[in-house]
Amino acid sequence: MEKTAINSKAAGRRNEKVVLSLLAGHGPLSQSQICQMTHLGSSTVSTIVSRLREKEWIHETPLPSGKRGAKPVLIRINPQGGHLIAAEINPHTIRLGLFDFHCQLTEQIAIALGTDHSVENVLRLLEINIRGLVSKAGIRPDRILGVAVTLSGSITPAGVVELSSPLGWKTVPLRRLLQNRFDWPVEIYSTKVRLLAEIRLQPSLQSKNIIYFNIADGVGSTLLIDGKLVYGATRRSGEIGHITVMPDGPLCGCGHKGCLEALVSGPAVLRKMRQELTRECSSLLQQRLPALRSPEQAVEELAWAADQQDPYALSVRDFIADYLCYAAAAAVNLFDPDVLILAGYVSQPFLPYFTKRLQDYFVEHVYDFASRTIEIIPARAGKEALIQGAAAALFQNALSPV
Repeated sequence: MEKTAINSKAAGRRNEKVVLSLLAGHGPLSQSQICQMTHLGSSTVSTIVSRLREKEWIHETPLPSGKRGAKPVLIRINPQGGHLIAAEINPHTIRLGLFDFHCQLTEQIAIALGTDHSVENVLRLLEINIRGLVSKAGIRPDRILGVAVTLSGSITPAGVVELSSPLGWKTVPLRRLLQNRFDWPVEIYSTKVRLLAEIRLQPSLQSKNIIYFNIADGVGSTLLIDGKLVYGATRRSGEIGHITVMPDGPLCGCGHKGCLEALVSGPAVLRKMRQELTRECSSLLQQRLPALRSPEQAVEELAWAADQQDPYALSVRDFIADYLCYAAAAAVNLFDPDVLILAGYVSQPFLPYFTKRLQDYFVEHVYDFASRTIEIIPARAGKEALIQGAAAALFQNALSPV
């Protein structure tokens, strides 16, 4: 009897998630429509709807009806019934987002991280600011469905950051450390989730085979093949930034030499400018160099100088384009995508130029290119891509019946 009771309760929770997932994907539905789409009996659906109503996870709107008796109602998710918190950790900033039960961003804050990338400092800032965000919004703690954290690196299913070269972390049990500070469920995601943000903005992408190529503080790619994100045997797929493209080149944060990331990431571009903009190098950037405080600012200045046709800036732009084309062509040959999405603050200022360079390069370096159609498009989710993607992943996980 005890086993039956436990299974019955688990089945009830699973059915609640099935109904919520249906409402999230299809919008308002009547109880009869839910019965038809889930193949559940009317009494079962009635019980599920009653429980969801008690939890305030749904709204019900009566529909006009000329018939006597109970009026039909439309059932929809209550956007204030639950909330999600997503956090992005990068070497410069912690970005936090508060999302409603429609997975819509309602508030966000950015906290400067500075030079202290220690795990303890990051944990402290996360706890203080997450609690502050919830308190400021006046949300009851029991309305928080979970916290999703995303960062660049190799992350195990248990939420251990095996390696994050941008942060300098190795073997950090981040999920456990955060779970000790919060009563809410915590999930840790790699930056692969940013592609989910693009799909939410452009649902047609879900049916495409996609390579998402990001050049920012790190360099990485995310693959969507046959409608599914590709993780790999150890969840390390897409580490295109760590292919060796210059033997005996500069040291990468992963410990190897000559990685793509060590050459064209934002920090690598800033380092290159500081090394090369000597008195002997004539460039509009020389006078601006001392004021540069971040890789992102360095790329902005580089783009400005390139627009002025500054020879040095143009040479750095071409340096980045050369290695982008080489790596992207290799990825296309391996994975045969319909769409290549260019993302990251290093790519964004040069999108038209990089797109043209890629198109020309593919003609000569992609196998049987004449038989392919590859659309090259910019990422649209912007600076919120990672928190949007992390929230979407957590939302999917929260509503997954499995």
